[in-house]
Amino acid sequence: MELLSIKVKKGKLNEAAGALHTYVVLKVQNLKSTTIDRRGSQPCWEQDFMFEISADEKGFILELWKKGLLWDSILGILWIPLATVEHATDEGPGAWWTLHSEVIKSGSKIYGTKTPTSHQILLDVYFALPFDTHEDFDCRGCHRRAALQGTSYSHQDTHDSMSSMENKLRRNKDQADKSNFAKARWARAIQKTLQETMRSSVRFYSTYKTSSGFGF
Repeated sequence: MELLSIKVKKGKLNEAAGALHTYVVLKVQNLKSTTIDRRGSQPCWEQDFMFEISADEKGFILELWKKGLLWDSILGILWIPLATVEHATDEGPGAWWTLHSEVIKSGSKIYGTKTPTSHQILLDVYFALPFDTHEDFDCRGCHRRAALQGTSYSHQDTHDSMSSMENKLRRNKDQADKSNFAKARWARAIQKTLQETMRSSVRFYSTYKTSSGFGF
């Protein structure tokens, strides 16, 4: 099992989307998580998500949606292969991804997207390492994802081109004590969840503070 960390940071939408309220949906394995909705052509979500996924999972789906009066509609979609995701001990600056308007399927399984849209999403995606991992094993920056060019993405080609540093990291992880590793990963997830909860509490207090200076 791996602990996948996804931070949905910001968006760059076309001018026509300036008056819209948009939100992001993440679909990882059989799980689905949703950000809050933001208005404007440059929405800022800054929300963290963590998923424990199996080793045989190939990728995950990200969707950008706009809110409507009667129903919501999708603006773009992206399939990100997990073979391109780096291992890291902490959050990074992220990378911009262009959303697409069509999916590539094999049967009912999505394995790519095509036809770029004018919408982009800033994401920070990485496999979280335990707190006590030596910095030499932090592979952020050692292997950069290849940009999706509107065609299917070959999981096997990406896997074959993985750097020797990542292979070394996997050997090291296999030799580590699995129970301690799992505890450290979940401790990290709990810490990030608590931090997000605290930020949400502060925003709530600021929004609903009365004129007398006391919140309710």
